[in-house]
Amino acid sequence: MSDKVIFSPTDLSKEVSVLQKQLTIALKFHHSQTLEKLPKEVAIQVMEDVWDSCHPEAATNKQASDVYDEVPLTKVGTIFL
Repeated sequence: MSDKVIFSPTDLSKEVSVLQKQLTIALKFHHSQTLEKLPKEVAIQVMEDVWDSCHPEAATNKQASDVYDEVPLTKVGTIFL
């Protein structure tokens, strides 16, 4: 028997909606000062980088980011802050 849970489209859209609200609240109330200091493009790139690090199975060859700083990375692309 599989451990995977299969959601109906309605259940999945509800779950995605709840997760979207949770992420919105976390960003707004826990990271708003940081977001205020960053250009929109940088904040979006960071979100993409974090999403990619959480989904290694979807890793693709991406072009190098235009943002270069002293953020230490491991060989697998994990960001340590």
